[in-house]
Amino acid sequence: MAKALTDKNQHLAGDQALSKVRDLLRHFRSAMMVTHSEAGELHVRPMALLGEPNKFEGSLWFFAASDSGKLREMSADSTSLVFQSDRDSAYLYLTGQAEQVQDRAKMKELYTPIVRTWFPDGLDDPRLTLIRFDAAKGHFWDSPGGMIQVLAAFTKSVVTGNPGGAGEMGEVKL
Repeated sequence: MAKALTDKNQHLAGDQALSKVRDLLRHFRSAMMVTHSEAGELHVRPMALLGEPNKFEGSLWFFAASDSGKLREMSADSTSLVFQSDRDSAYLYLTGQAEQVQDRAKMKELYTPIVRTWFPDGLDDPRLTLIRFDAAKGHFWDSPGGMIQVLAAFTKSVVTGNPGGAGEMGEVKL
């Protein structure tokens, strides 16, 4: 008879949670932002991550158009971000508060030339605005050894007949 999974469910808070999220964020270039439409349906769209993951202190930043539907759909209690890196076997889900922010200094700090893809006038585009997402809590799944660790867990499972632990999982409270 197979044993239960051996992955340990971690409960991280404060500095430990921040550290774990910082470590995971380095695996992702984008996130899927989840909001609720006016009809109550989930609306999901990709958003490019801005800034340096190792400086994460609880807020994530995104550029957006001031006339974007996502700004109307963001809610203080129902905005989420979903991150996935199959290559690194790293996954993260965060919930928190999102709001539109007009901060020219922050825009200059976060701006990269790739932003011109969506805003050809760059920082001079009058529709350019920021979204600040303040993370409150979330869940993670991580295999620090990446695919090698996953393959080792698979091999162990095949050889022993018991599920192999392939990494870490848990929740973070920020």
